[in-house]
Parts: sequence; structure tokens; C-alpha cells
Amino acid sequence: MNYSITPNEIYILLNKVLNTLVRRKFGKQFSIRLNSLRFVSNRINVNHHQTCSERITLKSVKPVSMNELMSIKDFISFNINSALLCIDSKGYIEVIDVEIIIM
Repeated sequence: MNYSITPNEIYILLNKVLNTLVRRKFGKQFSIRLNSLRFVSNRINVNHHQTCSERITLKSVKPVSMNELMSIKDFISFNINSALLCIDSKGYIEVIDVEIIIM
């Protein structure tokens, strides 16, 4: 069986996985969302040796310290690549940077 997953389906699944992981590790006061336009555009007409950066919005009920923000960024960077390898190993593109926007 040869099933191809679209960038939009990957985005939906990855967004849910990352949000769950961040909330479990750092607390329920956090919510994250991948930027869908950047995510999909990074995966359309790609070169196999390409890397990309993603933009993530972080919402928090409480103020976030710089140390906590750096821990969240490192955690997301590691987990986004791990999840992408599992979800879409054929079309995997390494995410080398995560830009976090705090709301």
C-alpha cells in the first residue's frame, strides 16, 4: 500500500503533536501553533537537500522567562524534526531554526 500524505495533513498532525508535547512538558498555560503558510510553502517545490525554518506562535497565560523560552525553543526544534521523520520520512526536510512569536 502506497499512501501519500499532503503537506496540509502533515501540518495538522504535527501541530497537534507539538502542542500536546509542549503542554505536557511545560504546563497547560502554554499553547502553540505552527504558521501554516510557512509550513506548507517550505514543502512545495522543494529540493531534497533543502533545510527550512518554521514560525511558531506561543500563547501563555503567564509571563515567560528567557530561560524558559530557550528551553521551549530547543524542545520544539528537537521534537519537530523527530515527528517529521516519523510522519513523512520520504519528504523529510530538516527544520534548522524555529522562530517563536509570543502572544
